[in-house]
Formats: sequence, C-alpha cells, structure tokens
Amino acid sequence: MAPSHGHGQFVKDPLAHFRAIPWAARLLNDPSAFNIIVSARSPLPSGDQRFVRSVMNGADAVRACVTFFQKVSPPSPSSAKQGPAAGPVSKSATLLAGGGPMDGETPERPFLLLNALLDLGDGLCGHRGMLHGGAVAVMLDETLCAAADSQSNFAFTATMTTRFLKPIGLPNVVLVRSRVVKRDGRKIFVRGTIEDGDGEYWPWPVWYGGEELTEA
Repeated sequence: MAPSHGHGQFVKDPLAHFRAIPWAARLLNDPSAFNIIVSARSPLPSGDQRFVRSVMNGADAVRACVTFFQKVSPPSPSSAKQGPAAGPVSKSATLLAGGGPMDGETPERPFLLLNALLDLGDGLCGHRGMLHGGAVAVMLDETLCAAADSQSNFAFTATMTTRFLKPIGLPNVVLVRSRVVKRDGRKIFVRGTIEDGDGEYWPWPVWYGGEELTEA
C-alpha cells in the first residue's frame, strides 16, 4: 500500500524523482512538454479506478507516475532549411502518423501526444525479472484512454490489439506514449508504445498497442 503524500503515490516527490534521471529530466525540461502532472493515486470514495490506484500502485508496482503532453506537427519546409533537426519526438512512425482534417482532427481538439513516465517495481513481474503482459495491457489501456479523453468526455474500449515483441526487465523506468490518430463519428482510434528515453522502441524493444474506443 502506498503511503499518503496527497497524490497517493509511493514516491514522495515523483517529479523530483524523474528529474534525477537524466533522460527523463530531458523530456520534462523540453520546451514542447506541457501540462506536467503528478498523477493522483489516492483511493476515490466511489471506489472507481481501484485497480490502478490500489493493485497497480505501491512499492512493488508503479512507484511513481508523471504525465505530460506534446503537440505533434509535420515538419515544415522552412524548418528543413534551418539545418539538421533534433529528429522526431518518437521513432514510431505509426504513433506519429495520422491526424489532420481527413482523420477528424480539429484545431479545437488536436491529436496530442500523451507521455507517461512510470517507475516500475518487480512486483509487476510475470517471469522473474520480466514485466507481466497483463500489466503491459493495463498500462497501455490507461494511457490510450487518457489520450482519447481529449476527444471525448467519456469513452469505453471496444477493441484492443497489443503486439508483444520483447520483454521489459524489472525494476525499471519506462515511457508510455499514446496518441489519437483518427476519429470517425463516435469511434476514436488510438495508438501507443512503450519506449526508452530516446524515443526508440525499448532496448528489449517495445510493446505497441492499437485501441479503438467508442464515445459514450
């Protein structure tokens, strides 16, 4: 059980915790990052989100979580003339693809990239030292739904396809990223990855999740 720090996470100061990790600090300090939030994990009186706020939260589970957003824009001709760029936000082309009026994106509701920094304990293992596939699905589902929230007040998962490529070792710090790539009426299509701090698929590479949500 996590001690009470207001936010309810095990780590007392999650933001300082991640800022002490060079690659995580680089992401948090990037000018493109905004709405940096220490995720609330205290129990709700209604009992909602109990699985994430209780079972997945604690010293042996998700020890710290900080989220932030970034805008995804296609490179402009003028930026190409300015010399070598820093490169794309993520190395996942499928995550950054999609968007624009043809895919239902509007200036009022852009397809933002949601980033979640997670410090994972070894209590989330399946095989010893490896992150459980069910925990992978939960982390992706939570972040995919959070990304969809920018397009809808409330949505349910209709279908979810997850590709397990290689395992992630525990304990570890990971970056879970999710983004809406298309909206068609009440259907919202979201993609997500678990990456390392350089935007690469995880060194034992990544999990890719594709999710279709239906607005309530």
